[in-house]
Amino acid sequence: MSYPTFIGKKEGDFLYLIEDEAKHAYVRRVKPGYLIQVNDLNGNIYLGEVLEVSKKKLKAKFLKKIDVEDLKLQINLNLCVPNQLSKVDDLIPYLTELGVYKLTPVLCKNSALKEKDVLKKLEKWQKISINSIKQCKRLFPLKIDFPKNIDNIEASSDFNAVFYEREKNQSIKQYCHLTPSSVSIVIGNEGGFSDDEIKILKDKGFKSLSLGKLILRMETAVITSVCQINFCFNK
Repeated sequence: MSYPTFIGKKEGDFLYLIEDEAKHAYVRRVKPGYLIQVNDLNGNIYLGEVLEVSKKKLKAKFLKKIDVEDLKLQINLNLCVPNQLSKVDDLIPYLTELGVYKLTPVLCKNSALKEKDVLKKLEKWQKISINSIKQCKRLFPLKIDFPKNIDNIEASSDFNAVFYEREKNQSIKQYCHLTPSSVSIVIGNEGGFSDDEIKILKDKGFKSLSLGKLILRMETAVITSVCQINFCFNK
């Protein structure tokens, strides 16, 4: 049976929610006697029975630690920031559910925004990331990295790829026999990549891969690429 999950802490034989999480439980009409799950963001999820609940604090009796398997494949997504940063807001829950480990906003040639614009969004994106793990029962939220210029991205994973709309010869299926423990991918924004940017990424060690014959929207390309990575390598 699935129980509502909140972000909190364990102290001795009790579990606690405070501030926004307690208010969230109160709004959801959680009552004494209800069973809830509490994620402490330190790799533990606990089952507890609610004893007291108010808008500012929830106290529950610790019942047991729940066994949750952590993600085996580390997927690092380097995403050229779209001109509407709200699109990233909408993507974060999906990235969380699909098991992406880290999101790095990237400033590319077709990025109309500046680094300062992206920095203003980091706190909000982190909050969305934390809230998103409640539904899918992940141990840790998606990490949100500081923005980087495209020439500062490193091919530091076991497998590194850039999904390029003009690539005709290679796709991920040619590499499904590999067993990497970490994967880094780069996805472009509106307008795609320039030839110079693709050369920079190839020189760094990123393989140029196709997502198919059609030109995909940024959001579609992100979800499709992560699903393909999971299908091939998350064994």
